[in-house]
Amino acid sequence: MKWVRRIGGLLGVALIVFVFGWVPYWASGLVTTRRFQFPDRENAGLTPASFDLGFEPLEFSSSDGVPLKGWWVPSAQPRGTVVLVHGLNRTRIENVKKVPFLHKLGWNALLFDLRHHGESGGTVSTLGYSERADVHAAIAEARKRSEVPVVVWGVSLGAVAATLAAAEDPAVAGLICDSSYRSLRDTVTHHLSLFRGFRWWLRIVPQWPVANEVVYWIGRRGGFDPDAADVRKAASHLGRRPCLFVCNSGDRRMPSEIAFELKAAAGDQARVLVVPGASHGGAYREGTAPYETAVAGLLEQALAGGASDRMASRP
Repeated sequence: MKWVRRIGGLLGVALIVFVFGWVPYWASGLVTTRRFQFPDRENAGLTPASFDLGFEPLEFSSSDGVPLKGWWVPSAQPRGTVVLVHGLNRTRIENVKKVPFLHKLGWNALLFDLRHHGESGGTVSTLGYSERADVHAAIAEARKRSEVPVVVWGVSLGAVAATLAAAEDPAVAGLICDSSYRSLRDTVTHHLSLFRGFRWWLRIVPQWPVANEVVYWIGRRGGFDPDAADVRKAASHLGRRPCLFVCNSGDRRMPSEIAFELKAAAGDQARVLVVPGASHGGAYREGTAPYETAVAGLLEQALAGGASDRMASRP
């Protein structure tokens, strides 16, 4: 019986170390240091040339020296430029099917791989915080190539990075934010709840304090303050610029109410588009027509707003 108690005690200690030590550290590594991407079969092999559009390969660097690669798709008589930002474990090809639509409207497009994704450099992902610097660099590259208004269009991780960057750059003419989270801390807690529901035995992992531990390790391994990745706060600093917040009605990962909360933070000029469907980040595919109508309207608003700003700045 003494040995049984000892073995039981050791197993208990091992379980505690596993649940409160290894699980949070392992989970944080999945989204920070591990470099992989889901097979994007839907867009595999596509480039702008697949749609008879000319393009140029891009190489530029983020402000902290991370090398970034992408594509520049110019319009003959550009009205503006849209910087397209992909999601977690994706690459620029996630957005390539949007380019023909933008080209028809007379807009340049810049697509690129975020740090730690695709052909770009970098050793860690930070779920939007450091990636915002990549978006700033892409915006600067777009402005260097064409002196027209710039709108940023991001999906999931890209939506987070795009919103954080737009909040810091008042010259961004508009924002399309598709399937973003509220804040990093909030989404870690929510995803841990989903994880615990996959199998009954996963409920041995308690939501508290494990969620806080995961957030801590994400910050340590990513080298940033996790609480600075607050999209709702960033949305409140977008001013009166046109914004479109997009969601899928049945998205379990980023519930639709998040889009409405971000819209409320951004102000009355912001709009929400809810697309029927249960996928995460699939709204453009599942509701192409209403999505394109909403984006076309936002782009016109962005141009009108830019014209108003230029008129107001004249002596």
